[in-house]
Amino acid sequence: MTLKLRKIIPWGRNLLEYKQMFSLTEEDINKKIIDCGGGPASFNFEMKKNGHIITSVDPLYQATKQEIKQRIKE
Repeated sequence: MTLKLRKIIPWGRNLLEYKQMFSLTEEDINKKIIDCGGGPASFNFEMKKNGHIITSVDPLYQATKQEIKQRIKE
């Protein structure tokens, strides 16, 4: 199965937005987290930068960085 970016609008959120959307506590943040379908969010980057354990999965990740950037521009 091939991902077709023309049918997807890549959008992501940051750590603060995730905390607000999901009412995440510091206890939650300190658990292992799997982010499914998060798209080009900075959430994973921010979590890892702060020493937290997180894995992100999304079919969008099979696209190249350039393809994702182009789709966001469109």
